Amino acid sequence: MTPDEFRFSAFLSAVDLESGILLANGPRMQRLVLDSAWARPVRALLGTSFTAAGFGALAPDPDAAADVLRALLDRDLVVREGTDEEGGLRALLADRPEAAGRGAAGTVRGSWPTTRYGLPQHLSTARPRPGSSGAAEPLTYLLLGGCVTQFTEEPLVSLGREQGLDVRTEHLWPGSTRDMSRAVARVRPDVTVYQAGVQPFLSALWDGAHTQDSEERGRTLSLMKSALSINITALADALDGRLGLVHNFGPPALSPFGRFDFAEEYGFRRVVAELNAHVDHCVRRHPNLMVVDEERLVARYGAATLFDDLVFPFGHHGGSLDPADERPHQLPALGEALAGEYLACHRAHRAAGQIKLVVTDLDGTLWPGIAADDGFDWLDGDATSRWVHAGLHQALSVLAARGVLLATSSKGDSEATLGAWKGHGGSGRPLLGPDDFVLHSINWRPKSAGIAELCTRLGFAPEQVLFLDDNPVERAEVAAALPGLRIAEGPVHTFREQLLSSPALESGRRTREAAQRTHTTRAMLRRQELGATMDREEFLRSLGIGLRVARAGEEHLARASELFNRTNQFTTTAWRTTPEELRRLLAAPDTRLHLAFASDRFADYGLTGACLVQGRTVTAFVLSCRVIGLDIAVPFLAAALRDGALQDGPDGPGLAGVRGRFVSTDRNTPARELFPDAGFDPGADGAPGEYVLTAGSRLPDLAGLPVAVTSGP
Repeated sequence: MTPDEFRFSAFLSAVDLESGILLANGPRMQRLVLDSAWARPVRALLGTSFTAAGFGALAPDPDAAADVLRALLDRDLVVREGTDEEGGLRALLADRPEAAGRGAAGTVRGSWPTTRYGLPQHLSTARPRPGSSGAAEPLTYLLLGGCVTQFTEEPLVSLGREQGLDVRTEHLWPGSTRDMSRAVARVRPDVTVYQAGVQPFLSALWDGAHTQDSEERGRTLSLMKSALSINITALADALDGRLGLVHNFGPPALSPFGRFDFAEEYGFRRVVAELNAHVDHCVRRHPNLMVVDEERLVARYGAATLFDDLVFPFGHHGGSLDPADERPHQLPALGEALAGEYLACHRAHRAAGQIKLVVTDLDGTLWPGIAADDGFDWLDGDATSRWVHAGLHQALSVLAARGVLLATSSKGDSEATLGAWKGHGGSGRPLLGPDDFVLHSINWRPKSAGIAELCTRLGFAPEQVLFLDDNPVERAEVAAALPGLRIAEGPVHTFREQLLSSPALESGRRTREAAQRTHTTRAMLRRQELGATMDREEFLRSLGIGLRVARAGEEHLARASELFNRTNQFTTTAWRTTPEELRRLLAAPDTRLHLAFASDRFADYGLTGACLVQGRTVTAFVLSCRVIGLDIAVPFLAAALRDGALQDGPDGPGLAGVRGRFVSTDRNTPARELFPDAGFDPGADGAPGEYVLTAGSRLPDLAGLPVAVTSGP
């Protein structure tokens, strides 16, 4: 903290509770509960100015003082001395009008909130909020929605802390599209959550459904779809490429039409299905938006666990409740479930901490018993264990289709195990076969040694690998030997849920290259084996390498961003991006994104490289590890730079003076010599990682390389 002076807000209320002291700023609608030990220093400082050092001197836990003070500042419970609180509040009220008439479909638009729903955060000094140490990544959520989104604020902060995130939230009730745009511009959030004003939107559609005829319900549904289209488009425009999360609608537990809901042309089941399909349609058009799937949460946890319509009217759509408690409140299940979804969506969208390889044990994990001794007779039964293991096979198959690689590390005799396994999986069968895995490590060595060897051959760091094993002793051995490696804990029957729900195993919208990753990686490994037996030049020419270089179109941006985000070895700057950011960058007339499509006689690897040129600087270059061994990096860079925009001649500025940037990481050694190998010299200013091409003729002649290079779409 700085030596500035602070004071508690003029609007502060302090109330002693059994669990601690509740601090509240009513006009700002901010609350926080501190442990009881903090009551004395808080009351001692009320009405006085103090410094961070003075606050720490009175703190019951001096080590937590900086974090607690920052949490108080974040919530306007403490302000800097000299702050004009009344003027700031007047400005805030002017920016968020109390009422704004009626909106699309006749719904009431947002108004200034008069109630703060949800439980106040209890900030325990046993688990202080990350503060000025910089260890936690700051992340701001703007929550545009009803009380349901307020329920998520406390769990967002606490769950975020567990994930190394310093989460801050701001809540606004839904208003006009103009209010939405102004709020986004003011807060500049990392993630914006939009929940349609459920009660105003749904009351007419749900609460009055039994009083309307089918035609009237159809008209109301159509109006609501139109309102959703307008609001979702406005949200996407306001976010300017940043992440937005749009709620769909969790179905009520009951229908006013009872068991004859099916007999209504517009029964509840159809209404919810059409609303959610429309949300999907609207969100799908904007790559920076994702759906928060309330319907899936209801299917997973149950409507009675999450929502209140077994007791309250349908259109209230709040969290589960205790009918004996008259206060506006909710039980924590809905807030925690939604907060987990908000954080998971952010992680999946950013491709943060992605797992690229799942390594599984075999005997006792992928199937019951020991295959070499017991065979696969278990497939003929109908026992629970059969379906548990079949479910695990299916989950791994799903991951392979997403582009996650699979390998095995198991104790046993390789020949006997693979011999027993062969013929019982793959090729449309319900089980995976040996060829669905890129590598096998089946021997009597410690499993950690086999996994380390797999990582080396495939070029993955331990933190990019997830290990499955039924034996806790084996899990402990691997954890001790390979720090950072992810390990699925718990019994085998829990593995499927972990695999199918983890955002680290989701890689955005599906691409052809991801679906083919197992095939192309196996081709890479066969190529490596062949290369070990031949002269390098002879080997490369024997491969029949093809390289097509083209400029990126809209259809390539998802895959290009995946390359920039997933590549850790052959990357010049380790730059991370999104399709939206690439789209914005490419709107500049001097920015070009070149793509590499590679193939050899073993496989067509598809889009495997990307080169971003801004002005006269190569600012980012990546190449998939699956094609590093084809030696196409220099030909790709040369072909990209020889694109017409930089050609020598009377109509072009020429290639002389083009610059390249290299930022060293602990893993991008393979890319370190890219620019020198392509004819670049170190920059004249001597700055590390800066290179310059002194003449276009320094680029290598593509005709003399063992790569057939073509250009075009």
